[in-house]
Amino acid sequence: MTDLYIVSGFLGAGKTTLIQTMARNVFQSQKIVVIENDFGEAGIDASCLRSCEIMVTSINAGCICCSMSGDFYKAIGQIVKEYAPDVILVEPSGVGKLSDIIKACLRRKDLVLIRRCITVVDGNRFDKYKENYGDFFVNQIRYADLILLSHQTGDCGKIEETIGKIKEINQEARIAADFWDSIPSSVFLFGKRVEAVKELEKEPVQSPKFPRILKVFSSPLGLAKEIFTSVTIECPEVLTEEQLKEKLNRVLDHGDGVILRGKGIVKGMDGGMMFHYIPGMLNVKSVSAEGTRVCFIGTGLKEQQIKSLFQGEL
Repeated sequence: MTDLYIVSGFLGAGKTTLIQTMARNVFQSQKIVVIENDFGEAGIDASCLRSCEIMVTSINAGCICCSMSGDFYKAIGQIVKEYAPDVILVEPSGVGKLSDIIKACLRRKDLVLIRRCITVVDGNRFDKYKENYGDFFVNQIRYADLILLSHQTGDCGKIEETIGKIKEINQEARIAADFWDSIPSSVFLFGKRVEAVKELEKEPVQSPKFPRILKVFSSPLGLAKEIFTSVTIECPEVLTEEQLKEKLNRVLDHGDGVILRGKGIVKGMDGGMMFHYIPGMLNVKSVSAEGTRVCFIGTGLKEQQIKSLFQGEL
């Protein structure tokens, strides 16, 4: 039986960073496979993880939790058979419901054992995301065994206020506001299962219904795709940090709709250059990973407008 951990969190909360931390501090001597389900087609998080020598299986255009698609069901079986990992980490889309991801993992309880359902919560944007994206955001908190705060400002009063609001949704989960590197490994590895998940575990487990012709990675994202939009742009040219920021700021300042998340890896003057954007914060840094794509996720986005702004055509 392979141990499985789900690392959930809304767009830009810090799931990939947490997985890197766990690989380095918690599972450093073990064989790890990450199943990464990105919203959009960029595969940027997967590239970042692979650069850290983590084995990654991507389900980019489909949805882990769609029971009619056999992608995730088959991926688990293939991973266990071919790689025999000690640990599988599942990183679902930031707009996926944790309860649905748990159900999908329970369909493979013949091969995997869910050890921890972890959710990363952006402490600075709790109120905004709960108000505007309630179902997606609240569900990820309600079904978590372990909740970790990210993007903290250091304001103890604000942190305690956020923890109080989290407890209004989930009183049973362990909540940690410490630096992730300082949290003992045991906190990540073991803990009490919350009642909401226990109820899911009691439900009859059904294997997915495979269509006669299986289109790999093509299942619908359902309600999330009706609300959120992703725009992926190819960027093969070599850029300086200033040129990249100029392109990004044109999109952020003049694009219609609301951009909730931006990320990408492009060619820099001295290697790869990665950027991360969440409202109010844009970060650009050099990385060993290689890539030529950027991705924006949000609501009401206009694909052609964003592409034209990025390319400097508007």
